[in-house]
Amino acid sequence: MFHLTVAALAVVVLAPGLITALHLGLMAAASVFYRAPRWKGDAPRLRFLVVIPAHNEELLLGRTLEAINADRRDGDQVLVVDDRSTDRTGEIASAHGAVVLTRVEGEEPGRAPARQAAIRRSADMEWDAMVMVDADSVIEPGFFAECERALGAGAVALQARSEAARGSRMVDQAALASFAIQGVTLPRGREVLHAPVRLRGTGMVLRRDVLERLDFRAKASEDLQVSLDLVQEGVRTRHVERARLRSANADSWKIASTQKQRYEAGRMAAAREFVPKMLRCRSWAGLEAAWFLVSPPFATAAGLTVLGTLLALLVGAWPVVWIGAAAVGLLGLAFTVAAVQARVGWRVLLALAVAPFYVGWKLIVQLKALLGLRGGLKEFGATERR
Repeated sequence: MFHLTVAALAVVVLAPGLITALHLGLMAAASVFYRAPRWKGDAPRLRFLVVIPAHNEELLLGRTLEAINADRRDGDQVLVVDDRSTDRTGEIASAHGAVVLTRVEGEEPGRAPARQAAIRRSADMEWDAMVMVDADSVIEPGFFAECERALGAGAVALQARSEAARGSRMVDQAALASFAIQGVTLPRGREVLHAPVRLRGTGMVLRRDVLERLDFRAKASEDLQVSLDLVQEGVRTRHVERARLRSANADSWKIASTQKQRYEAGRMAAAREFVPKMLRCRSWAGLEAAWFLVSPPFATAAGLTVLGTLLALLVGAWPVVWIGAAAVGLLGLAFTVAAVQARVGWRVLLALAVAPFYVGWKLIVQLKALLGLRGGLKEFGATERR
């Protein structure tokens, strides 16, 4: 009886990790065949409006705007939403030539309301496509020209290649590994398999006619919510490999925990709302989106997979052991492919030295996010800067 109980527990623990392993393994294998497209057709001149929600971002906003100003062309504009800041955010934005929309205390907090406020403000401005960039993200040269080519070839929703800024701290290496999977390998795999790419909040580009019928309403992970709305509409969001940007990492594990908790709570809320809707789409795009929503994050999946495999090994449940070993292999494949594709360097291997700590940390984040949903999804504060 004991052996049967432990074997059953092993299956229950292993199952969520197996779902992620199969999804990431498929996407990683497909991503190997990705080739950046050369967008066909004459690219018409498009006017971009760059929207940057910013709450107390005086430390990083300047370099973000400098990179944008160096790459934008005549007719492109920048709109900074100074979202209840108590520092020099608005002043810095004005000094760099941005239009500043100031939101004050008493208005609904959060990135989604800030984005909606920007959309309302932009109604009387002249633009063809909106680029949404976080205040801590720095675009690389050629960003606007590459997005223009993709839109000119017929795409209506884009996600630029989004990566983490490089650094020497362990939290930097963990961010590099995470961004490599989410910002490089998964989008490449989805492109090869003709699935819509997920919008990632920063570096997303939407044509005006598409954007004006959308609504950023989620209290967390509003980019994911809009991605799923687009899937329901039958819109395929495209990955733009040559339009790149890098985002600053959290200053500490505590701050990173808040960021991850915010995202995971939003993803859980999205899963609860959208999985049935995605399945009702009866399309590959809807199926892949539902698969993604029910898949735990990489580190959580790795922890559950290893634990389930060890439990099965303890009682000699060999079929479960072999399935668990295969799942671990698929996760290892996804990590390796992502590290190579993003060229993260040997330092990211240092993150493997603290893998048990990182997995435990992610499990705690997941638990906090899940508990936070019990009382309804609440608005999360802005990322703390030091």
